Amino acid sequence: MSKSAAVLLICFIIAILGFATWQLFLGRFEAAFSALPFLVILYLFVAPWKKQIPRNEQS
Repeated sequence: MSKSAAVLLICFIIAILGFATWQLFLGRFEAAFSALPFLVILYLFVAPWKKQIPRNEQS
């Protein structure tokens, strides 16, 4: 994974968690939990990508 893609993913994850936290603070449970499936989608996107790189070549 390139550095720019990793930074973009981290920013997107922080935005999702920030939105969910803010919605929970306001008492909007449905809105807060509606954003969490995006985390599952990101995991399904990143997990196979991580398996493509052999462990001895990772830095």
